[in-house]
Amino acid sequence: MTTARAATLVGPERLEIREYPIPEVAPDGALMRIGLGGVCGTDVKYYRGRIDMPYPVILGHEIFGRIERLGSEAARIHGVAEGDRVVLKGSRGCGHCRDCRAGAPRFCPRRTAYGSRTSAADPPHLFGGLADYLYVNPDAMLFKVGDGLSDEAAVLCGSVMANGYQWAVLHGGATFGDTVLIQGPGQQGLACTWAARCAGAARVLVSGAAADADRLALCRAWGADAVIDADADDVVEAVADFTGGAMADVVVDVSGSPDALASSVAALRRRGTLVLAGLTGGGRRVPVEIDALVWNEIRLQGAFTAGSTALEATMALVEATGFDVASMVSHTFGLDDTELCIRAVGGEIDGMYPVKAVIRP
Repeated sequence: MTTARAATLVGPERLEIREYPIPEVAPDGALMRIGLGGVCGTDVKYYRGRIDMPYPVILGHEIFGRIERLGSEAARIHGVAEGDRVVLKGSRGCGHCRDCRAGAPRFCPRRTAYGSRTSAADPPHLFGGLADYLYVNPDAMLFKVGDGLSDEAAVLCGSVMANGYQWAVLHGGATFGDTVLIQGPGQQGLACTWAARCAGAARVLVSGAAADADRLALCRAWGADAVIDADADDVVEAVADFTGGAMADVVVDVSGSPDALASSVAALRRRGTLVLAGLTGGGRRVPVEIDALVWNEIRLQGAFTAGSTALEATMALVEATGFDVASMVSHTFGLDDTELCIRAVGGEIDGMYPVKAVIRP
């Protein structure tokens, strides 16, 4: 094969399946054959033009595959061999900027940003996971996948599941005896539900809209003690009822809904922690009752993507426990149906609202 197909965003709501030449592999590079690419709500925002992009961009930042070709230096850099199953999660960054030196290369402005902020305009082009192949730059972070993880489990551990651990446990500090409220029962909410339960939370509550009934039911199966229909019930009152007025120790808001913020703040106990991990997109401004944060000494934590610590811990725990992570995947699409997949994830297709969708090229 001399060319690779890739789902390329060339402008807002303009997605094309383009062909690119398969590049020669440099000594410090590698070529990955994509096995699965995950699609999440951020891809919907990219597609709709709510987040600036350096068009053209190959979408897909949740990436699992197998090493097809490997440069001699790349084997040393990544510690992998041809044929290995791997997850690609972000990049090491430049190693010299303030964020890299502080151990947070995911914020490095010079890193290779797969599926988002690295353009496909110039060779080697293939910098997104919704494609047949992907080019592995020397700054990419590869993680070998154990035989105990299915393809679906691997791509989820490398993305949404690691986020759940990062946000609920590392950022939120959820631990033994806590009450954790998760606002939003989608894929990220499911992962946070699992992570909070694994961390020993005494109560895990999940809120969602009436349209989320199937997702809320899955949250119960994944460890939620109770679910709240936010269209029918007051979320704050429900949390008060479940806790006897003690309220939540940790709230993780992955809803991306500006309307949920007020209840996220009000549902916290004094000196509780609010983790905001849902993107609204488009630079929307949301009013916040600052006095409530001040008087109650609320800790407010923004949350971006997971780091390598969360990913490695998540992969090890899922493999050791055999937890059925793949039950999250409700829809699998082919590469030619990428636009349909993204629109379905965005709730635009009647009768098709995936909990988690993946692309198998």
